[in-house]
Amino acid sequence: MNKTPSESTRKTLYWWLLLSVLSLVFAGIFALFVALARTPVIEDMLPFGRDYIYVALVGHVDLAVVIWFLTFEGFLMVLTSTVNIGRREWSEALGWGSVVFAAGGMALVVIAAIFGLGRAELSNYVPVLLTPVFYSGLIFFAFGVTLNLINTSFTVFKAKAEGERIPVTTFGMLTAGLAVFVAMLCFALSGYLQMASGRAFPDFERLFWGGGHILQFANTIAMVTAWIYLCGLIFKKEPLGVASSKSLYAFYLLFVLPAPLIYYMYGVSTPAHKQSFTMLMQWGLGPSTGVFILAIAALMVSNGRRRWKDPGFSSLVLSMGIFLTGGVIGMLLKGVNTKVPAHYHCVIGAVTIAFMGLFYEIVPVVNKELYSRKMAAVQPYLYTVGLLLFAMGLFIAGGHGAARKTYGSDQNLDNIGKIIGMSVMGFGGLVAIGGGITFVLNALLTLFKKDISSGEPVAGRRPA
Repeated sequence: MNKTPSESTRKTLYWWLLLSVLSLVFAGIFALFVALARTPVIEDMLPFGRDYIYVALVGHVDLAVVIWFLTFEGFLMVLTSTVNIGRREWSEALGWGSVVFAAGGMALVVIAAIFGLGRAELSNYVPVLLTPVFYSGLIFFAFGVTLNLINTSFTVFKAKAEGERIPVTTFGMLTAGLAVFVAMLCFALSGYLQMASGRAFPDFERLFWGGGHILQFANTIAMVTAWIYLCGLIFKKEPLGVASSKSLYAFYLLFVLPAPLIYYMYGVSTPAHKQSFTMLMQWGLGPSTGVFILAIAALMVSNGRRRWKDPGFSSLVLSMGIFLTGGVIGMLLKGVNTKVPAHYHCVIGAVTIAFMGLFYEIVPVVNKELYSRKMAAVQPYLYTVGLLLFAMGLFIAGGHGAARKTYGSDQNLDNIGKIIGMSVMGFGGLVAIGGGITFVLNALLTLFKKDISSGEPVAGRRPA
């Protein structure tokens, strides 16, 4: 069976990749504003008003943590449901429609943030700008993601019904897609129940709390799938057998699928509601991910190859290391301070590193050749070092009482521990942004290059 994507599928894959890279372009711009606004001395030199910092933070978080992840996951869903099993898309029209809606939604989010069209609401997981332009952007983007979920799911179901073997990576992204669907359902339930209780307008913190937690399952599952894909490309072998890997993916779902029931067990405004979702994530993310890490580490040891200049290999190792670092910080959390963002920046940074590393190895599937392997060899280290310094600074400052979600003069840097910590954070943020710029520049130059000559793409082989 032909495992080279059809022309339509290749274009769909290309546009999901391009959207993911463009989301990082704008996320980086907003991140620069935020990092500078939290750095002593420099904060007083910024030309824009203090309130715009919160707008920039909304733009950065939504683009870097929501849109970047979901667009790259959209690419992975199309890839694993077509190329990996030698299938065409269930509906080419639906595939294109998903890209168009996602692109339009992202554009509206960027426009609202650039022009500061609404006041910032720093709700957890999905902060918002209080303007119809921003709301429309989120809705359009979510609709595009949903269309892609439907299309890729039906592609896999049709293949399975016709007796096709479903590879581990395909099963993994089907699991991630189910988690995204459950997250969307949680958002809808929260909005509906709030409106049914008589609220004229939803409380965004309550709206995105539950679904936001479930999205972290989707991101973690997609990260693990990227690890497995990288193992297949680097070592020509996957870390675990098919049955074992699928069982570990299924374990994630034991904590994902019951999530909507929480809305009928506890009111969305109750502490029990919030704590229930926190417990799902605390108990559900670690076990399977930990087993995958151990299995990949064992594969590395048995293989004996150490290709530290290979961006795929280094990204794989660094992603796992940063994820573990974030887990350790999470276990040390006490109170609400900047240790909290130190924890989640490591965890989400691990997802980003895995996706970046996979990009370098997978881009031939859209008939493009990586622009610069030298840039790619350095970039994972640059980004990881910056991220570690960023998290270390936040952890130090949090240990001395620095409050989270405060910027500029509101940070109240009244002791040397806070000043040192936030200075390290600011420097680390700039280094990480430099790593991000290096990736984005390389990725854009790659995607805008002429197509490579004909031949089966590197990613066109069938994984186990």
